[in-house]
Amino acid sequence: MPTLASIQALVFDPRCVSHHGDRSPHAGLNLSEGVSHAALVNVPSTQTALDLVEPGDAENSYLVHKLEGRTGIAGDRMPPSGDPLTEEEIAAIRDWINAGALNE
Repeated sequence: MPTLASIQALVFDPRCVSHHGDRSPHAGLNLSEGVSHAALVNVPSTQTALDLVEPGDAENSYLVHKLEGRTGIAGDRMPPSGDPLTEEEIAAIRDWINAGALNE
């Protein structure tokens, strides 16, 4: 089962913190290690009525919508440059969310 630590190391750090990091977090979202959980879990999106991460419910977590590039998202699919996340990377994030989005 994926953990936040594994997602941080394999996805957030290499793919996200250049845009959503300590220095200038785009849209106020800081995905840096040690703060990503507090920035995501049960936090309302600034772009929709959904929370960024709704523990236990990946389908209604705006982070998943942005990563999958769903119709109705504000702005672009994330990440905005480079290749989209792989199906495996998104599945790991979905699994972490569905398992309760624990901070471990």
